[in-house]
Amino acid sequence: MTHPQHGKRDFTLLWASQTFSEFAYSTSLIVLPLLVLTVTGSASQAGLVGFADAVAILAAGLPAGAIADRYDRRTVMLWCEAVLVVVFGALAVMLWAGAASLTALLALALVNGAATAVLLATGEAMIPTLVAPEKVSDAVAMNSARTYAGQLAGTSAGGFLQAAKSAFPFLAGSVAHLLGFVLLLFVKRQPAAPRPETKGWPAKELLEGVTWIRTQPFLRLGIGFATATNFFYGSVYFIVIASAQTSGMSTGLIGVMAALLGVGGLFGALAAPKLQRVLTGSRPIFVVLWLFAVLTVAIALLPGSYTPGILLGITAFTAPTANAYFTTYQLLLTPDTHRGRVMSVANICSAGGGAIAPLVGGVAYDLCGRLVSLLVCGGVLGLVALCAVLSPVMRNPPSRHGVPDDRSQQPDRVGNTA
Repeated sequence: MTHPQHGKRDFTLLWASQTFSEFAYSTSLIVLPLLVLTVTGSASQAGLVGFADAVAILAAGLPAGAIADRYDRRTVMLWCEAVLVVVFGALAVMLWAGAASLTALLALALVNGAATAVLLATGEAMIPTLVAPEKVSDAVAMNSARTYAGQLAGTSAGGFLQAAKSAFPFLAGSVAHLLGFVLLLFVKRQPAAPRPETKGWPAKELLEGVTWIRTQPFLRLGIGFATATNFFYGSVYFIVIASAQTSGMSTGLIGVMAALLGVGGLFGALAAPKLQRVLTGSRPIFVVLWLFAVLTVAIALLPGSYTPGILLGITAFTAPTANAYFTTYQLLLTPDTHRGRVMSVANICSAGGGAIAPLVGGVAYDLCGRLVSLLVCGGVLGLVALCAVLSPVMRNPPSRHGVPDDRSQQPDRVGNTA
């Protein structure tokens, strides 16, 4: 049993470590495509790097969850951070020497995406072992704040550092991962829950997260609604950015719109613990779905250059409350033997919806234009929100209080919801 003070200290160390990792990841995410464009002069090859990162995250999703459930989670994260220190550092040296190639940049994107998938699933699975059950929701909200803060700091620092010298963003990323590694050294070991000895990686073990979710109607539907929301959010965002660019809006103003999303999400994450006390039950999910549907229609119809950014920022403000509410249920309803794999499945669904959103949004914008595309998105989101509200499963979530951190449960014992 983890002592409360030790658990709080360990969660703080984990949180700080992952903040540095988020900073490094966000820095690379904005710098890599720009760097490839500079090196090759090809927009398609620049897009290939972002695609490689997304593919690596999706491909590593199920194995990441299995790794998080099979091994000491702190040790898994230490290995990931160590690999990223080396890879980021090696690329910084190559850029400094003028020897970087498209192959090296693609390799970093693949390793970065795969390691990030493992870090994310493992870190989330550790939360219930570090904080009391009644504090899990607050911890999840803090993680959302960490993500938004890391993204804002990483993207802004990445552009500034690259302007000074191409090697600097990756040197900073290497140092950030090194700091994350050092902080993890002070976290208590997180041994895996007892499991039967198996050789290799049977498909059953990789898919146990999917199997568990299938037996839990609330988790199954919640992940479906979350995936739909991420998909439409990405589509609407892409349509807004594409229409702004084709209308001749300055890149500075477009950047301000993007920053409003991050600021809204950051403040929303900080406010999430208080909002959850007001929005009880599944209301956070219902509010986000309805609000997003209405605001998408408003984006389509209301004038003003800053209007889309402000309205999307309002949606981003409410999203962390719904995310904290549902992620808390995922963590507390799932036995520790399955947490890594369940969280990895949820992350795959979220990343998958976000990955195809720009493609669908681009096609919709080309075929139908801004107004029709946004109105259709708003209408479909309204139907999704209506389905959520009418669902008895979503209106009556299972009790999440007093769920034990069952480290003795065997992986083949999948529970059912009454």
